[in-house]
Amino acid sequence: MIKQIQAFLISLAIATFLLVTHTTATNLIWLSSINMPVDFGVVVSTMATDLVGMNSRGAFPAIGLIFVGLLIAFIAARIISIWSSLNKAYLYALAGGAALLAIVVLMPLAFYHLDLIAGARTLGGKVYLALAGMIAGYYFGGHPKKGGFQ
Repeated sequence: MIKQIQAFLISLAIATFLLVTHTTATNLIWLSSINMPVDFGVVVSTMATDLVGMNSRGAFPAIGLIFVGLLIAFIAARIISIWSSLNKAYLYALAGGAALLAIVVLMPLAFYHLDLIAGARTLGGKVYLALAGMIAGYYFGGHPKKGGFQ
């Protein structure tokens, strides 16, 4: 059981890291496109600040949203795996991708069609974040091989 909690927390960290860094990168690219000075120091300090700030401040910390999404998706994947012969790593990868896709598609519906996650404002951003969820889910599905969640 402890190994599943550890794997879940690592997959949560993977998804959160990829979401936050992507959101920060898209904002910095936009700033650069309007001729704002964005150098390596700004990129590093902004990434570090956003990794802390987006997960600890604000009405909806990113890590909390992703935690709930992945938890629901992984429980659903576990139930499906009982009756399915699908590879567990692929099943959890699909669940993780679905969780992040649901977050970025459904959040604007709850907030007057505002994309609160800047990295999800375009179709490419939504696809990237769904792939980030798939990476996190694949990690969880492949670790560990023994225990109650698998």
